[in-house]
Amino acid sequence: MTDKSLQPLREKYRISVVIPNYNYQQYVGEALDSVLAQSFPAHEIIVVDDGSTDDSVRVVSSYGDKVRLIEQQNQHLSAARNTGIRAAAGNWIALLDSDDLWHPLKLEFQIRALEQHPDWAFVSSQPDETDDFPQPLEPTPTPEARTIDIRDFITKNQMSGSDALIRKDCFDDTGLFDTSLRSCEDRDMWHRLTRLYKGGQLQLPLYQYRKHPLQMNHNIEVMIDTRKTVINRLFQNNPDLKPFERQAWSNHFFETAVSYRDHVNRPFAALGNALISLAKYPGNYYPGITSKRIKFLAVTLMRIIKSGRK
Repeated sequence: MTDKSLQPLREKYRISVVIPNYNYQQYVGEALDSVLAQSFPAHEIIVVDDGSTDDSVRVVSSYGDKVRLIEQQNQHLSAARNTGIRAAAGNWIALLDSDDLWHPLKLEFQIRALEQHPDWAFVSSQPDETDDFPQPLEPTPTPEARTIDIRDFITKNQMSGSDALIRKDCFDDTGLFDTSLRSCEDRDMWHRLTRLYKGGQLQLPLYQYRKHPLQMNHNIEVMIDTRKTVINRLFQNNPDLKPFERQAWSNHFFETAVSYRDHVNRPFAALGNALISLAKYPGNYYPGITSKRIKFLAVTLMRIIKSGRK
């Protein structure tokens, strides 16, 4: 550990790391290495292998008693996470997708933030999507953090399945991840969690979101349909949030536009959804988003024009 003052906190924060895995033999070992390299060691590491047909089980088993492996028939991501949460012996749950990586100070930074904000029941961070993962040399005693609540999640996802650190007893009230959802299951959970509990976000990139061809989010139509379900559920269950509904749908159509253009190369569909996003809510519903949408439209138009000239 980088700071001996954190040693007494290991009993207070007994962190169970839950890693769901399905056919990610080429990534899961690096994910585990990033957990084992933490300056604040986890209480336990649980990998739930969701019926992999590749060599994932052998890779995980090679870590011996450093990692607890649970094997189950394929039931998809939510069920695998739920299995790990139920089996966890710790009082805090740290989630990590098996194709992502943690910064070595990730847990330490989050524990420091929780010590400064004892009323927080969860804490997240910011993702890093570059190939050159930033490595801060020294931990800061006072990481910059901000409180977030359900309103922050209406127009932007502020937490992911690879950076969430959640007090385990929260799941007694929220319930576990919805196994009927094949995408956006994390957003659905964050809506329930932030409705009941206070939490925060560190303004640092503490995990690396790795992009690759096997990712679930390449099934664009499933993701779009499921996000609609999650948004409808949010406002049906929280009528007091109705004033923010237009912003939520505006954000949905903009995210859809980005997916169509950048994941499946459908620029006309991207352009149409971007225009709907502006029509739904042309104002600045999140800092910088208006200029971002206008830039997106301009770049997409240029791509369409350029492709038409070929």
